[in-house]
Amino acid sequence: MMRISRGLFLLLFLAFLGCVSQSDLATIQRDTNNNTKELLALQRNLYDFSTDLKTLNSKIDALGKKNEGLHQEITALAAETRAKISNVEKEMETSTQPMRRYQADLGARLDKLQMEVQNLMGRFEESKYFAQKTFGETKNLKETYQGKIDELDKRLVALNKNLEDWEKKLAALEREKESKEAKKEETEEGKPSATPTAPTKEEPTAKPTKTPEKEKVVASPEESYKKAYDQFTKGDTEGAKSGFKKFLEVYPKSKFAENAHYWLGECYFAEKKFEEAILEFDEVIKKYPKGNKVPDALFRQGIAFLEMKDTINAKLILKEVVKRFPKSDQANRARKKLKEIG
Repeated sequence: MMRISRGLFLLLFLAFLGCVSQSDLATIQRDTNNNTKELLALQRNLYDFSTDLKTLNSKIDALGKKNEGLHQEITALAAETRAKISNVEKEMETSTQPMRRYQADLGARLDKLQMEVQNLMGRFEESKYFAQKTFGETKNLKETYQGKIDELDKRLVALNKNLEDWEKKLAALEREKESKEAKKEETEEGKPSATPTAPTKEEPTAKPTKTPEKEKVVASPEESYKKAYDQFTKGDTEGAKSGFKKFLEVYPKSKFAENAHYWLGECYFAEKKFEEAILEFDEVIKKYPKGNKVPDALFRQGIAFLEMKDTINAKLILKEVVKRFPKSDQANRARKKLKEIG
């Protein structure tokens, strides 16, 4: 615009002065036309630029709106994520509560078991003390019992002799009876005298009213225990169980008492009465801490707990077998069983 104005001004000025030629005017006219075309082209470019600017502003506004929507979506997604995280934390808290309770219960049971082990160790030391104390008296006690047995044998011989005298008197008073009956009676009454010490089960015993001491000799601890044990080996667990119980009632301090307690536990185990079996095996462990049946009783306790699906106590008992009797066959079996349990 400024160039056009300048050209027009110059043209007018020269025309006014009268010193401008026709060719100069044509040149100036061409320049003016060219400037006008450039001006028009510039205006069109300016218009196009303005249009593009408006389009760009529209796109920027649309992008701003889209950005705002995206921001809202991000905000909603963040809120949803926080809610989900909160729910997951609550679920984790809920799911870990039983595990925490189980761990607390397990800790309490371990503490209780540790106290029981300490009590068992105390009992073991006490039993060891009494065993050492009574070991020196065993010989004298054995001699005393042997003396009583000898005295009982003498009394038995005397009773048999008196019995024979009474038989002779009865035979004299009953002469009218047939000789065959008298011989039969004499044979039945005279047989005990041939075995004054310890008649067997197959031998006929004397009448209860005449020789009560002989009945005591027949029901010896060894025979009573052997009878119950034979019943167990034959599969008669009910009869064996009754026999071992009766044996322990009559002979609680017998040398076979430890074995009787153990086999009574095996009877319960065979009947799948595992709790009773565990208690009976525990009698062996408590009463006979140095006995030969303690490793077996402890191992069978572990197996009984395993049969009851109590793997925690089963593992503890089997580990105790390995710890206390590391070179025993029971310890080897306990190690194999622990590997199976895992």
